[in-house]
Amino acid sequence: MKKFYTIKTFLLLAILFCLAPLANAQIRFVNVDPSTEVITIKNFGASTIDISDYKLCVFPNYPKLNTLSVTSGSLNLVAGGEVTVTSSTNLVDAGGELGLYIDTSDFSNSANIRDYIQWISTGGTREPAAVGAGIWTAGTAIPNTVSPPYQYHGNGTSENGQSFWGVTLAVNDFSINTFSMSPNPTSSLLSLKFPQTIDNGTLDIYNILGENVLNKTFSFNNTLEIDVSNLNQGLYLVKINNQTKRFVKK
Repeated sequence: MKKFYTIKTFLLLAILFCLAPLANAQIRFVNVDPSTEVITIKNFGASTIDISDYKLCVFPNYPKLNTLSVTSGSLNLVAGGEVTVTSSTNLVDAGGELGLYIDTSDFSNSANIRDYIQWISTGGTREPAAVGAGIWTAGTAIPNTVSPPYQYHGNGTSENGQSFWGVTLAVNDFSINTFSMSPNPTSSLLSLKFPQTIDNGTLDIYNILGENVLNKTFSFNNTLEIDVSNLNQGLYLVKINNQTKRFVKK
């Protein structure tokens, strides 16, 4: 009987050990401004996580979050909560990287990195760790055609890498909810229209199973046409940056 409880306890601890990284993996950068050193971090998970001891990696500097100036929110991040801090080290405007780590001294280990962003130049020191963790794509960076602050438009879990980062829209900019699609249903071309030019947009199309069947970044003047003739008949979701609409492929 004692042996049974020992094995049971071991299995429970193993499960909890495996679940902890999954929760922490949903702590993500959502806004980074190298020009002002301002960084916003969001908890995309379902439970509160204390990130006080997390570290930024601005190679070769590794400040803990609890040593930085918190301008809004709390480092004890509730589910869906955000906290904004000011970096104590220089985020290089002309091309740099920023990593988010748990409290560790092993910054090359992919198991310790929680998020990563790289702008203008590639080949950052911590890029291999981010690539190994599946949160960045090797050799990619936010291009110099995008002006900071950089904003993350993904879902915080499966949507990773440069394609989910773009420019922050000002309050007076157009609402992305105003984009229209026609014809709907369609058998070939889907025309997307906005009231003004979009630079560095991200478009994804998902089927009803949640599978991503198309992903692309784009810039266009008011109208974009997407060829969907190769898709199977059925219902699809079009997601542009952080807004979604449905269309039917006939």
